[in-house]
This record gives sequence, structure tokens and C-alpha cells, in this order.
Amino acid sequence: MILLEFAAQGVRGVAPAGGRATLRPGYNVVSADGAALRRLLEALLHPDARDAEALPRAPGGPAGAAVRAGLTLVGDDRVTYRLVRDFAAGAQLHRFDAERRAFSLVSQDLAEIAAALRAPVGVPPRARQDALLTISAADLPSRRPAMGGTAAAVPQRAPLSPEQARRRRAQLEGELVRARASEKVQQELDALQARVTELDVALREGARLRDALAAAGRARDELAPVAAARDALGDADAALAAYEKASARRADAVARMEAERAAFEEAEAGGAPLPFWRAPPFWAGAGAGAALAAVGVAGAAASTGMRYLALLDIPAFGWAAWVALRWVSAQEAWERIARRRRVVDDWQAKVEAQFERDGAAVRGALGALGLARPPELREALGRLAEAEAAATGARARLEAWEATPEARGAAAEKARLDEQHAALEARLADEAGGFVRDVRSIEAELQRIEAEAAAPAPAAPAPAVAAPSAAEPLRELLRRAAAELGGSPAAAGRGVAEKAGQALAGLTSQRLGGVQVDDRGGLHVLVAGRPVPALSLPPADRDLVFLALKLAFLEQGLAGGRRVGLVDDAFQGLSDGARRFAARLLKQAARAGQVVHATPDLAFREAADHGA
Repeated sequence: MILLEFAAQGVRGVAPAGGRATLRPGYNVVSADGAALRRLLEALLHPDARDAEALPRAPGGPAGAAVRAGLTLVGDDRVTYRLVRDFAAGAQLHRFDAERRAFSLVSQDLAEIAAALRAPVGVPPRARQDALLTISAADLPSRRPAMGGTAAAVPQRAPLSPEQARRRRAQLEGELVRARASEKVQQELDALQARVTELDVALREGARLRDALAAAGRARDELAPVAAARDALGDADAALAAYEKASARRADAVARMEAERAAFEEAEAGGAPLPFWRAPPFWAGAGAGAALAAVGVAGAAASTGMRYLALLDIPAFGWAAWVALRWVSAQEAWERIARRRRVVDDWQAKVEAQFERDGAAVRGALGALGLARPPELREALGRLAEAEAAATGARARLEAWEATPEARGAAAEKARLDEQHAALEARLADEAGGFVRDVRSIEAELQRIEAEAAAPAPAAPAPAVAAPSAAEPLRELLRRAAAELGGSPAAAGRGVAEKAGQALAGLTSQRLGGVQVDDRGGLHVLVAGRPVPALSLPPADRDLVFLALKLAFLEQGLAGGRRVGLVDDAFQGLSDGARRFAARLLKQAARAGQVVHATPDLAFREAADHGA
């Protein structure tokens, strides 16, 4: 389940711009009253007939003004649902119909709506939501009253005996000496770190130039095959120009050869010339001449005028001779075509061989780079030239910056300060010997011991205050988490002890170092490396332990899938650094689902994935 949008009308503290607020997966910060928004979302996700009694009404409205709210969400079934509720008139749950591309009514009954929200929408049960997926300021131990309406009583501490007070005073004085030495070294470290930060800002331009040089070097290295091909070509521009000229000469020769071959084919279309002895005109002329000669001879023998016909055999034999000579001429032309074809073939072989010699280098470069045409090779060479120019320019800018006196001085000073920083940290470890409380808390404890020593002894020890019958918030938190996760409170606490310890150390700037859980579910917190019962801590520290556990349980609850965590302004009383650390934890936990955090605090809004 992921929330997409909510709307509210007539609810005090929840007034989104335009009446609606959009949400997204991840960490959402909403400018609204945390308690009011939490009650509104719980009334929508877990509807009940008496929800209107818990909602604060907007001031200034007329009596009986309508209180309405709406919620749009995506369920575990990947379907969009819309819930619209008038807390005086009723509610409607709609489901988006993909075929009709419109919302269709699911139910108007609160019980049926609540059941539909649990399945298939996937709204977790109210107990699980409260135990694992909600962080509220109202649940903090310092704000939880006992059964009688007062804060839970802490067992009275018995006053120290004079010998115990003397030993404790000596321990505190020694700790105070170490704390003052540690504070002095820490001040030096803080000043040193501030100067290092200034130098980092001054050296940031150098880091940017180095990054630019590295990026230009990577771009040039990616074109290493092109550089190898260019080196193989020698003068790449001249090689490409020669290849283009050779290609033009080859294309011109091929065009001329194709034209000649077309003429050959046209001449050869009629086939070889027919031999004259097979040509009918030849035999017609020869036969006519022979016949006329025979008639002339016969006429001469008969002394008649027919002998003059013999003169006609001359043109007849001439015709036959002309047909024979014509065949000879056609045969010579046919042989010339064959000889010319052989010449053209030889010419083509020479042209191709010359082209192979002239373009071998360029074709080798194209094959090595997997390119098809010389223009692509020219383009690749252009990219290589640009990459090399960019790398050369970046190197020149970096060298120019490094040559400036400011850069040389900043780099030398930073190296010197890094050595001083390491020496101060070693000195701090030697003098402090680990975790040391701040000077003010030690002085306050010394003053309290001295005041107890100066005060008159009490007539009788104060009676022990009975433990309230109400459940202690930290134990109740582990019990409720165990009921949802399965297992014992001790197992639930141990499951998040490491995460809670890290959160507690960050919230307290390492003042409280970790969380431990014994076999009976008792919570212990590491103070100066020693486990201390969490119930004996001051109320403010118990609140921090509670928040650390809730943050760990929230991350565990959201890690199980698409779930929604609700957070109000429970971190309001913390320092700026602690609030920013809590914002980072909430953003990290929200990666697996969604966190809706109602707060106007800028520390959380700056870290949010989305602000509403």
C-alpha cells in the first residue's frame, strides 16, 4: 500500500494548499499538525463510526460545519482506490476500473470498507500500525501519565554514605580533569576542522579540475582503437584524400568499362556473322553466273544471239564475290570485339589492383574499427581530436591552477593540518581514555554530592514509592512489537538492538553508546561504556531510547514491503544535529516503502524526497 493523495476540509491543523496534498513513495514531509494528521489518516485507514469525536474541528467555522476527508492510494493488488468520507454523513470506497477508465463504487458501509482496506488493499491492522509503523510524540515516556494521572514515579535514590560520597567525589574530580583536558583538545580539534573545511572549499576548484581531467582522459581512452588506426594511417587526412581520389578514378574507369561492355553486348546480340558459303545470296549469284555462262557457251556454239547472255555472268559472279567480301569484313569486326573485350578485362584488373594498393591502409582502418565508409572514419577521427583537445585543455587548466600561489599554499597547509589533526586525535585518546562526559554534567553531579553532604541527614529513609500499575512505555513498546513480530519481548528487542544502538548514539552525539536487552526483556543503555538500566535514566534520555527503538522498529516494519509509516513531531525537542540525523534515518527507512512525516521543521523538509 502506498498513499498518493489526501484531502481535508474542516479539520484543524490539516489544511493542505488547494484542499489536497500529493504524496509519493519514499520520505514525505507534510506541513501539518502531526497529531491532527495522524488522527485523520488513522480515521481513513481504520474507519470507525466514532472517528469524528477525535478529530479537531477548524476554528471559525459555523456550528455543525461539515468535516470531510479523502484519500487516494495504491493497494497491494496494484489497483488504485479512493476513499471519500464525510464524518457526519458516511463514507464511500471506490476502485479504479482499468477497462472503463473510471472509478466504480466498492462499498458505503464502514465495516465493509474497513474489511476491503485490510484485503486486498493491504492496510495493516491497527495494532501493527501503532507498534511498528508509527512514531508519535504522545507515546514518549515523558508524556505518558501513570494510572493516577501523574507521571510514572521513579524509585527514590538513597543518599550516599560519607565514605561513598568521598570516593564518588574523587572519581568525579578525576573525570572532571580528563573532561577539561578533553574539552580543550576538542576545542582545538574543532578549530582545526573548521580551518580544514575552509581549505577544502579553497581546494574544491582543484578537485573539480581533476575530475574534469579524469573525465576527459576516460573519453580519450574510449577512443583508443581510433587512435591506433590513426597512427597506422600516418597522415590520416592525406590518406583519406588519396583514398577519395582513388575511389573517384576507379568509379570513372568502371563507368567507361560498363559503357564499352554495353556496346559489346549490343553488337553481340545478333550473334556471329553467317559464313558466305551458307548464305543464300552468295549461291544465288554464283548459280546465276554459272547458268548464264552455260547459256552463252551454248549460244556461241549454235551461232545465235544467245551468246551475248554470257556477259551477264559478270555481275552475277560479282554479286557472289561481294557477299563473300562482306562476310570477311564482318568476321574481322567480330574478332575485333573479342580482342577489345580482353583489353577491357585486363584494364579492369589493373584498375582494381591499383585501387587495392591505394586504399589498403584506409580499408584496414575501417575494418579494425568496424566502420563501413570513409566518412564514418573521418567522423571518428574528429571525435578523437576533440577528446584529445579536451584532455590537453583540462591538463593545462589544472597545471595553471596548481601553479598559483594560493593553491600551493592551501595544499601545503592542508597536509600540515591533517598531520596536526591525527596528532590531536591521538592526544585526545591518550588524555581522555575513551568516552568522557561533558564538563557541565560532571560539575552538576559534584555540586549535587556536595549539597547532599552539607545537608542534614534525614530522620528516616523515605518510603519506597510503589511502581505504578500502568505499563512502563519502554517495556510496553517491546511487548507490543513482540506481539506483532512473534516471539518474546527480549527477542524483539535483540532483533533491533544494533540498529537502535546506532540511532541512539547518533541522537545523543555518542553520549549514550548502545542498547542491550537481557533475557527478561530488560533494557540497558551503555553510558561511558557501562550498561545502565534504561528505567533509571532521566526522562529526556528515556525519550531518546524510545525514539531509537521506534526508528529501528519502523525500518524493520517498512522493510517487509509496501507499507506506510506515520510520524508526527516527536523529534521537536532535540538539537539541530540530532534532528538532521533523525531525518536521515527516516529517509533511509522510507526507501522500502513510504513515510509520511507531519512537521514544519526545516531540518526534516530539507532531507525529504517530497514535500507536501
